[in-house]
This record gives sequence, structure tokens and C-alpha cells, in this order.
Amino acid sequence: MTRFAEDEHRSRRQMLATLLGMLGGALVLFFLFFIIFAQSLKAVPDSVPEADAIVVFTGTSPVRIETGLKLLAEGKGRRLLVSGVYADQDFDMILAMARNQVGAADDNLRCCIDLDYRATNTVGNTKETALWAEVHEFSSLIVVTSSHHMPRAFLELRRTMPTTSLSAYPVLPPNVRLDYWYAYPGTMALLLGEYMRYLYVLSGLPGFG
Repeated sequence: MTRFAEDEHRSRRQMLATLLGMLGGALVLFFLFFIIFAQSLKAVPDSVPEADAIVVFTGTSPVRIETGLKLLAEGKGRRLLVSGVYADQDFDMILAMARNQVGAADDNLRCCIDLDYRATNTVGNTKETALWAEVHEFSSLIVVTSSHHMPRAFLELRRTMPTTSLSAYPVLPPNVRLDYWYAYPGTMALLLGEYMRYLYVLSGLPGFG
């Protein structure tokens, strides 16, 4: 092997070692910030200030809607938007959740609830929320969604409604354990997936719901 070939081989090994070191460092940072992300999630806030209205981003668990209805019944907002309602969830089902949760009569809440069937993802939720708030001239909102979903939802709302005052009211679905998330594979996988979605949105890349 010539001197030139030896130098070229050594240079390739050094380049490979550098790339592997950079990859290892990136992975360490990725998981370090994931741990910070997971540890920063809140289960349920102690209180939330009153606002013009309340918006709920729906999910697989009814606890989000039930929490929004409870806040409305407590007078935390004058009106409630349930965004991303499933096709099989009609107005009567939503009101039944209110009766079960807070014992509120239909007449007390019927006038103050709006259902959005158009949104199918977080981006859709934020767009429909912005339109709804503009129509009703709301300048402050309480945002209700799951704890792990709140960072991404809040980021999307901040971009869509930069001048609106937003208060977060995260809720904890019954199948999610935030206290010892690392001991529950299902919760850890859920948080890791949401963390990756959050990073994608944070990067500003288009096309993700």
C-alpha cells in the first residue's frame, strides 16, 4: 500500500469516527431533551384564570370534553368550542356528558356550546379555533387538551393566533401515567411519539397535522 493510499484510508477512518461521534452526540441530546419534555408535562392544573371562551381539542378519551364542559359550567368562559368532534358524537351526547359530570341542565349550556366536525388533526383544530374566535371577537381562550398534546397544540395556536391570550388546561387521560412514565412502555411510546411531532412542528417544516 502506497503512502498516499494509507493517508486516504486514515482520513476516511477519521471522517467515519467524526460522523459516528456527531451521531452519538445528537442521540444523547435527543433523549436528554425528551426526558426534559416528559418531566415538564403537567397532569392537571390547580386553577385557571377566567377567559372569554374555552376550546377543547378532542381525542380518543372523553375526559377532554368533560373537562371543557365542567369549566363552562363553572363560568370560566362564556362559550365552549369542541373542535374535532367525531361523526357519531351529536349534541345530545355532548350534553349527556355535561349532565354526568356537573349535573348541569340542558338549558344552561345548550346556548353556549359549538361543535366543530371539520377538524381532523391539530392544524385543523387551530384553524377552526381561530375562525371561531374571530367570529365571536374572543381575545382570550382556555385551551383544553391532553397533557402530552398540550405543547404542540399550544405552539400551533400561538402561530395561528399570536395576539390572543391563551391559558393551558391540560388533562390526564386514564391510560397515561406521567408520574413514572419511564416504567410504562405504553406511556413512554406515546410521549416519545408526541415529542417527535412537537420537534417537527418546532422546526417549522410544513405538511404535518
